[in-house]
Amino acid sequence: MIGTGMPIIFESGAGNDASVWNELLHLLRKDIAAPLITYDRAGFGKSGIDTSNVNLPQEVHDLEMLLSTLGFEGPCVFVAHSLGGNYAMKFINNNKYPVKAAIFIDVVTPYFMTEERARQTKALFLKDLDVIKAESLGFYHLVLNYEHTSSIMRQVSRSINIPLTIIGSGQTPFEGADRDMFIAGLKQFAGSGKDRRYVFVDHAQHHVFYDEPQLVSDEIVRLYKRICTTLE
Repeated sequence: MIGTGMPIIFESGAGNDASVWNELLHLLRKDIAAPLITYDRAGFGKSGIDTSNVNLPQEVHDLEMLLSTLGFEGPCVFVAHSLGGNYAMKFINNNKYPVKAAIFIDVVTPYFMTEERARQTKALFLKDLDVIKAESLGFYHLVLNYEHTSSIMRQVSRSINIPLTIIGSGQTPFEGADRDMFIAGLKQFAGSGKDRRYVFVDHAQHHVFYDEPQLVSDEIVRLYKRICTTLE
């Protein structure tokens, strides 16, 4: 494993594997020497999938086991994008590893993804479920579990009390009124706890780190170095 000190763990969004972080990792490596840990969740990238036992708690447990295997059992920082925020929040809530801070990039929030909206979002994919299953078992099970995954996020999000940088895009994956509600929900989430910094990038698409990799890198480095200073 390359790097020294407190690791940074990256949690990708729905349908993405670890490769989405490649450019951002290159920028970060110029400014910090930390271990930068990316991985493919079950059914994505190079990871297989146990179709009899795939759900958010199990996947978070798998990540905990992975970190233990790599020899990381101390404090860490999280960077999460989109639906990856659900997994990151659950990981933080488990308290098995001391997460000292997190950077959330256009993540799904409880103020937007209500029980009703989660049901509606899942319904959008149900008509294409057979095609989805043939193309990606990972995304297929993500769709099947979407309401449960969102329910867990709404439960655990209330317990997040670590320093956060929350980066939002102006061009979310939603359109019209839903886009406005997604942005408003993210801003409300940023204002619902102590020590939260909100950064809004109006022109950026949902993968903010594609359009503004330097901005995202700078925010990660800023928060990471601040946390490291408090641990010294």
